[in-house]
Amino acid sequence: MKRFITISLLALLLGVSCKKEGPVFEYDDPHAEADFSVPGLTLDNFPFVDCSTSTSPLRDMVMYKLLDISYYWGQNLISGAEYQLYYDLPAGMVTGSPEHVAFTDRLRELRQHNGSHDAYVNLIDGRTDVIIDSRDISRNEQDYSQQKGVPVETKPLALDALVFIVNPGNRVKSLSQQQIRDIYTGRITNWKQVGGADHEIHPYMRDADSGSQEKMETIVMRGEPMVDMPEMVGSAMMSPYFSIENDEWGIGYTPYYYCERMVGDLRQVKVLAVDGVYPSPGSILSGALGNRRNAYPYYTHIYAAVRQDEPQSSVGRQLYRWLSTPKAKDIVDESGYISLRTHALAE
Repeated sequence: MKRFITISLLALLLGVSCKKEGPVFEYDDPHAEADFSVPGLTLDNFPFVDCSTSTSPLRDMVMYKLLDISYYWGQNLISGAEYQLYYDLPAGMVTGSPEHVAFTDRLRELRQHNGSHDAYVNLIDGRTDVIIDSRDISRNEQDYSQQKGVPVETKPLALDALVFIVNPGNRVKSLSQQQIRDIYTGRITNWKQVGGADHEIHPYMRDADSGSQEKMETIVMRGEPMVDMPEMVGSAMMSPYFSIENDEWGIGYTPYYYCERMVGDLRQVKVLAVDGVYPSPGSILSGALGNRRNAYPYYTHIYAAVRQDEPQSSVGRQLYRWLSTPKAKDIVDESGYISLRTHALAE
């Protein structure tokens, strides 16, 4: 049985300006400027688009689509721990030729990403033109933009969620929102208190400037202070996975998209339900719409951002505008994110 859920007005309700203050921009309407394009876009003049690790596939897919470069998903050749997008050389391009070297060098430059916090800093400092990030601008980044006199304009592009992972050997399947807060404030310290084995809980958390940590503090903890946690294996997006795989009594958090699409079957962790609801495209969308039935509570948004003083005629500004068109939403859907528009979801 299919249930049709309308979400096209969600972006209009959210607003797009810095920290959701100010007017709603016309480009949030998916029916506005349906045929808007970015004329004259080439590999040479493509704007710099910084991003977080979890949004890098979407950023790359947007670039490849607009430049008509074929691409495919593949396992990371260096770490082997996640999936990413790879590109094919244009037909007829000879490997090792000057054209090939120039092509790969330019794509390597455009495919760099620096994480959520540094992406916003780079945007404010003028080192990148647009960002596609896993979160909205933070209070510290907003303060920095004010100090620099460079206001930032943001708008939501898609839905994601924050999910909690444990070792597959942990028998706990679901936690309530209150239990999660109690674990991370130190009020609950043993898995036995939440229906698990009699063993101390090891709660892991991300570094302060990561998108996951900002979401944890705002939508999960709601301002409650988090106690000191055991040190993770490294500080990258994969750190919670490495830590949880090697710690039967650990718990951590990670973006849903990163877990499902980029990590997938490459790591051995178990995703927990929250209040009895497992994260899925349907339950995340239900949460965003405020539905009581089958609603996953910790839904989040993916954002695009640009400097407010970016000229309307620049390719950066035009790309930012294009990201709200139906064609861009098609790419969001293809990437695996949940675009902000009408969806038909199977129950």
